[in-house]
Amino acid sequence: MTGPGSGDLFPLDTALRGIRERFSDAVIDSDRTSLRERTVVVPADRLAEVGGAVAGEWGGTLIALFGLDERSEHGRFRIHATFSMAPEDALLTLVAAVPEIAPAYRALTPLVPAAHWLERELQDMLGVTPIGHPDPRPLIAHAGWPRDMHPLRKDFTPPEGIAWPPRFTRPSVEGDGVFEIPVGPIHAGVIEPGHFRFSTVGEAVLQLDVRLGWTWRGLEALAEGQSVTRGLELAERLCGTCAFSHALAFCQAAEELSGANVPPRGRALRSLAAELERIASHLLDMAGIVNDVAWVVGAAEFMRLHEIVRQVCDQLFGHRFLRGVCVPGGVQRDLDDAQQLWLRRLLGDLRADVPRAVEEAVSNPALLDRVTRTGVLTADVVRDLGVTGVAARASGVPRDGRKDHPFAFYRDLDFQVVTRTGGDVLARFELRADEIHESLNIIDQMILRLPGGPLAQHLGELRSGRWGSSVVESPRGLHVHWLRADARGAIGEWRVRSASHAIWPALALAVPGNIVPDFPLINKSFNLCYACTDK
Repeated sequence: MTGPGSGDLFPLDTALRGIRERFSDAVIDSDRTSLRERTVVVPADRLAEVGGAVAGEWGGTLIALFGLDERSEHGRFRIHATFSMAPEDALLTLVAAVPEIAPAYRALTPLVPAAHWLERELQDMLGVTPIGHPDPRPLIAHAGWPRDMHPLRKDFTPPEGIAWPPRFTRPSVEGDGVFEIPVGPIHAGVIEPGHFRFSTVGEAVLQLDVRLGWTWRGLEALAEGQSVTRGLELAERLCGTCAFSHALAFCQAAEELSGANVPPRGRALRSLAAELERIASHLLDMAGIVNDVAWVVGAAEFMRLHEIVRQVCDQLFGHRFLRGVCVPGGVQRDLDDAQQLWLRRLLGDLRADVPRAVEEAVSNPALLDRVTRTGVLTADVVRDLGVTGVAARASGVPRDGRKDHPFAFYRDLDFQVVTRTGGDVLARFELRADEIHESLNIIDQMILRLPGGPLAQHLGELRSGRWGSSVVESPRGLHVHWLRADARGAIGEWRVRSASHAIWPALALAVPGNIVPDFPLINKSFNLCYACTDK
């Protein structure tokens, strides 16, 4: 990221130097958690000020914010706010202690808009109040949720027979001819629950409010006290489409915590599986986009190609959604020479079939009329809200965790971060086609350069009192997993921030100015997940 009027980069060292000079009460932790991450302890009442400087002046992008209940050990809650310092492969984490009695701190959101949903979730789950948040409504715990019930507190016990009315406050638009259209949370299609409330004049959308949290599963709390093996099972079930990406992010956090080094062959096969997942996800999204403009023939072709990739995953790795492939320390499925040749031949067919299907789509005047300048997401919104993945790159912001924070085998591969500048449905559709081409090239490279040696290294014990963090570029964008071990070496705390969590607020800003019938099309072009947001 560049500063105003400057072509210079703002690496981690610049931010740390600025913190030393301007915030004398901040303490830079000399005991580094990892080679990638640096930690700075700041007073809670200055967290927003320091975070605002990191994001606004030193090029940081907020990618995670969560809290921990440390009342029994230290009589406090603790907040972690993690910033990506790309293009340098570095993370900067601000840590602040919040008192046990009346826990509160000054909200980051006014200075760092990317904290918007993160701080509302923190308030619901842990009961720590971000004072001055511009939208302090509950995010997960809808109005009617009993007071003082915060599921991520260590002393939380779910009461028997709890029930509350599914209601919530919402922002409103007033004026002559303004109507509200509620949609969901139960939909006619086979999708997960989500409530969308449109303020409209005729068919023109003035405002959209997005409410999730209808099927919150409490996976982070379920993982506490469990083994890493059980934690991996939960991680793989955060999301169906991104099952492998979440598993990889979880395993990398565990590996950092234990000090395990994944062998080169294991890292390479992880990247290969990740690219198969990306291709399958993009083809499914492209099918959904053309289906939502009623081009059924095109949708059938993209679904045919998607099915081919899913069957490839099943044939090579034993699972259509690549569950059970990634394990702590590496992978547990190998590819022999015959399988590698078969994969190259089959993906060679995709290299011809996908561009042909895309060309038929973008040469269809009726389709172009629906997708051009529809659902525009500006680059400024992308930067402000910390949007990643296809949604960012289609708006001209070249964020990609494979380049910004290389993981698995990506540091050793040659590929381009493709961007488009339109920021509309068409740009997101075409960008997916471009990325499929890059993914096919990546898989070719890995097959030709696949290292020998073992697939995995034994994980060993998780080191108590420390944590491991991981970032992975999924088909939707950046997943962040954070893991800390307890005194027994089991999972003490686990925190997850999915790519979709960062993009849902951006969707709400891309829809106004369009018409109501375009909402399903815009929504599909972002391909946001309900499940890994309602974790």
